Parts: sequence; C-alpha cells; structure tokens
Amino acid sequence: MSDLPSPGLEALTGADQLAVCFARQTVDGNPWIDHRWALVGLAFGEVPQPDGPDQVVVSGLRLELHGDEAEGYHMNTCADEPSLFFMLRPANEDQPDGPPTVVAVSANFYEAARWMDAGESVERLPLPDGWCEIIAAFARAHWREPEKKRGKRYAATGDHRDRPGH
Repeated sequence: MSDLPSPGLEALTGADQLAVCFARQTVDGNPWIDHRWALVGLAFGEVPQPDGPDQVVVSGLRLELHGDEAEGYHMNTCADEPSLFFMLRPANEDQPDGPPTVVAVSANFYEAARWMDAGESVERLPLPDGWCEIIAAFARAHWREPEKKRGKRYAATGDHRDRPGH
C-alpha cells in the first residue's frame, strides 16, 4: 500500500537529515562499567560538531511516516510529552567503548513499544517544535476505523465433557 501525500508533511523540515548527539557519562560505583552513552540532543539539516571529546554526533538518520500507522502517531501526539523514539544497539566490535548504533527512528508510540517487547533498547527525545501538530495532522488524514471482526463460530454439536482438556 502506498502512502498518500498529506498536506503539511513536507513541513517536517530536516526529517530526512536527522542527527543525534550522545554524551559519555561517568558511572560511579559499578564494577562492570565506568561509563554509559546518553542520548542528549537532536539536530536536523546541517550536522553540528561535537562540543568535546565526550560527545559524538551520529548523522544520516531519517524519519518516515506511514499512513497505516496513524493510530500510533496519534497516541504519541496526545501524550504528555510527544517524542521521537530511537532503537539503539551496542557499539560495534571495532569500537567496543564507542556510542551505540542508531538502528531506527520513529514517531510511532506502538512501534517503540514493539521494539521494547522484542528486547531492543529504546531511547526517546522530545519532538522538535512544530512537529507534533504536523504529525497529528498526518495521523488524522490517514486515520481509518478498525475493521469489525466477525464473532467466532463454534460447533453447535458435540459434548465437550467426553474429551478431557476441552
């Protein structure tokens, strides 16, 4: 199914050129790790330079909206703090102490929940100014009522007491 164009979607300036900033934070009192990488910032368009050696900017990320996921976008935009969700995986083997890899970006509340249910690490950042209204309009434009399911039909005959476990 192809996504229909939605008025205002092009107003998500920089959604195809996202960059996130990770900051290395010291962890005290833990015998296994001495630091962790925290997601601390979001930029779009031009990629900013890190503020110091304890920061890393990961660019080349892209947010895409899909019409069949309108309900998840709606749930996100109605939340107290609408967010962008980032699926993260540990650093690659070449840099074991490096920042995590950003695997995917989404504004869909349900997709982020599915990622967490699958055991993935998910971080979030607040939506940039103006994006909440645009994503909410996109969700309204693509909203479809859920299809009504027919009730299950069971056999009208048969004695279930004769079959243990049924």
